[in-house]
Amino acid sequence: MLPSKIRYWLFDTLSVQTMRYVSAVPTGKAEGLTKKVYDMIREDFFKNGSLTSRSRVPELMAAIWTVGRESMLVPDKVDRTTKDAISSVLSQINICPYCEDMLISLVHAGGKSNVANDIFAQNDFGASDTLLCQRLKWVKAIATPETDQIPDTPFSEEQLPEIFGTLMGMSDINRFSHVVMDDSPVPAPFGMLSLKSLALKMFGSELKVTRQARLVPGQALDLLPPAELPSDMQWAKANPRVADAVSRYTQVVEHEGAKVISSIARKAIQESLYQWNGEKMPMDSIWIDREVEGLGGDDKVIARLAIVVAKAPYRVTEKIVYDALGEDRNEERFIRVLAWASFTAARRFTQIVAQKVAAKIPSSSQSIAA
Repeated sequence: MLPSKIRYWLFDTLSVQTMRYVSAVPTGKAEGLTKKVYDMIREDFFKNGSLTSRSRVPELMAAIWTVGRESMLVPDKVDRTTKDAISSVLSQINICPYCEDMLISLVHAGGKSNVANDIFAQNDFGASDTLLCQRLKWVKAIATPETDQIPDTPFSEEQLPEIFGTLMGMSDINRFSHVVMDDSPVPAPFGMLSLKSLALKMFGSELKVTRQARLVPGQALDLLPPAELPSDMQWAKANPRVADAVSRYTQVVEHEGAKVISSIARKAIQESLYQWNGEKMPMDSIWIDREVEGLGGDDKVIARLAIVVAKAPYRVTEKIVYDALGEDRNEERFIRVLAWASFTAARRFTQIVAQKVAAKIPSSSQSIAA
């Protein structure tokens, strides 16, 4: 394992190596809330572009860190390696290579190299233990568009808030990172996947240190102001800490998004997503043009980015991004737009997942799907 100073420098370097369209606040220039979040990330996790790419708007970096830490990182009713593994599978489905590779390395760091290799190979998770295998197959089925056969839910009701919170936070991170992170910082050497698999395992050995600190539950909550739990997130109620985290996260993202996205555009985007049930979108652009009919100017530009990021992030083009960035290339405005778009998509995705789970657990359908 590398010395701590070299390891931190390595993580800091990797966190910006493939970043595009936006830039992270340098560690040495971080102040106020940005420095507070950076310090907590360094203590509890490691610097990475999925988090630091929002640092020009510190409230939004604090929001994604809070929901991520409290849902994904804190081992509560579900162990962290399981949450890393299901997050990696979700990132694979969402075509976010940056997130996928980071998470595969974290699964290695958690001592589950067979599982990490299964995920990397995109096989049937045969090397995983029985329960983890069931859980990975479940998340793959429930997150894959238009999959009819959903296995029984391999989590208890008390575990579901953490799982839903993990899927929501990671779905948000996947979409945001898909735009601002250009591929993985761990490329395949000489194009050989076998060497890349080894590289991810080696990186995982350096990430073991990120699991040494015992995380204090709820420590990130004070980064954001208190908020009420939205009606569509009642799935979190069984775990007050997760409910608190997603409430604060939601309030901050909605507040920051409203600064740069008109109420007309937000309403059009939300209506579009409400009618979407997670199905895969056509490869042509006709549906995109249809979705933004009736809007003009910035509203149309922002709605186009938000809807494509939500429903088909692999269809995001440089033109869509640069149109949203504007001629002045205002990074803070763009981060607010993209963060609201990725959050709103993740919110709808999680609602759909909760409804699917409720259909499998009839007695809990009202509380989970609400």
